[in-house]
Amino acid sequence: MEKPDGSWAWVVVVAASCIRIIVYGNSYTSGIVYYVILDVFEKSRAETSWIASVITAATFATCPISGMLVNRFGMRKVALLGGIVASSGLMASSFAKSLPIMTMCYGVVTGVGCGLTFIPGSVAVARYFTKRRNIAMGVASAGGGIGSFAFPPIINYLNDEYAWRGMFMILSGISLNMCVFALLYRPVTAPNNNDDEVSDQEQPITEKKESQRKKNEWAFLKLIDFYILGLNNILFQLGATIIYGHLGACVIRQLKFDKVFASLLYSIIGITIMIFKICQGFVIQNPRWKMLQPYQQYMLWYTVGGLSAFIFLIKDLNHAGLVVFALLFGASYASCGGSLIPAILIEMSGVDQFTLAYGIILFGQAIGMLFGPFIAGLLFDTLRAYDAAFVLAGVLMILSAGIMIFPCRNYKATDTKTDVTFVVAYDQQSDDVETAINDVNEEGELIGATNGPMKSTLTQRNGVVAEIDKAEVENLIESTS
Repeated sequence: MEKPDGSWAWVVVVAASCIRIIVYGNSYTSGIVYYVILDVFEKSRAETSWIASVITAATFATCPISGMLVNRFGMRKVALLGGIVASSGLMASSFAKSLPIMTMCYGVVTGVGCGLTFIPGSVAVARYFTKRRNIAMGVASAGGGIGSFAFPPIINYLNDEYAWRGMFMILSGISLNMCVFALLYRPVTAPNNNDDEVSDQEQPITEKKESQRKKNEWAFLKLIDFYILGLNNILFQLGATIIYGHLGACVIRQLKFDKVFASLLYSIIGITIMIFKICQGFVIQNPRWKMLQPYQQYMLWYTVGGLSAFIFLIKDLNHAGLVVFALLFGASYASCGGSLIPAILIEMSGVDQFTLAYGIILFGQAIGMLFGPFIAGLLFDTLRAYDAAFVLAGVLMILSAGIMIFPCRNYKATDTKTDVTFVVAYDQQSDDVETAINDVNEEGELIGATNGPMKSTLTQRNGVVAEIDKAEVENLIESTS
């Protein structure tokens, strides 16, 4: 068993980041694979675009299932299974003889495998950190940016040297390394009590408490803001994947640049995503920058991404213009993962509900990912140009930022970094905040001993309430103030 905030916590961050490199390298470079497959099976753009949309959609559609499996079987086992499934899907793709089979193997099977490995990494980092969680989330998710910029040239090289079948075989071997990194997800002990071990599964508890725990896990479904966040992610991904799925084809076929430069644009987007995910984590970890806390950053960068899509309407767009677009779009796309969405979800419902809540939000992203590239391909087949598709993408991303005004109005930044979830001695839970606060007051007026921050955090939460010694509360507040 490992302790939170210890040296092994950063090993977990590295492992989660490496898995993200491979997951994003497989799913977020589908625009490059789409261009390769476009010439192999000689189908229409609308039909072939399912290659780009299905893998990303399957990846995030699997996340709710992955979240439930993590709660049942643990992070390590689920991540191991995901690595094996993803590798198998890529290997099977190398033997595909038709577009439907390719879509099933590369899109569905590989996507499901990537989805199974995605959630365990986020959960592992959230459990291993209490004080620097936002920074750790940002660093771990930065691996996605690395995968996005490193894999496009690798895929082009493998296709040129070994043809598309050899390319899929080698990618299969690379993906199998996710199993190695999954082994580093060790169980973590409860931070408030070194004798209380929190393994990947819950400790045995009474039937009544088990029923309460399961009911509490889904308490976030009562929050209107959660549904707005879900709609926001659907709209943003619907627009963003239009760009991601067809950027390569647009740059090569419509704008007449070479495929090396098209791959370079994906790499620039990936590098920008990596840098901004880390920076966003540092910013929201610092309560002094209240104007750039999670909701504010979220709305800002989504709007920037939407505005960047209109760059494609500029006549005689040159290399510099496309590079500017890639930088702006990468900064925007960093906000749909990284530390911002986890920070917003944890502020909404707490760490105890994070696994399932995050899985459902990612499922919402999958809906947008599924239809975005197909819509763009359909528009191109009709209009013989990508202009309308990219305008639609920009409008959808700006709209997604606009609707976040409503949950942002309910958000009030606090100066505390204390998280009630990590002050657990035994499984005492309540369905509402008022009952939770009364429970704690009855156990020795512990809220009054926290000098404010713990009470403030409790009144924002709908989850686990702790019963611990007064001295431990005081030490925790002192260490995080």
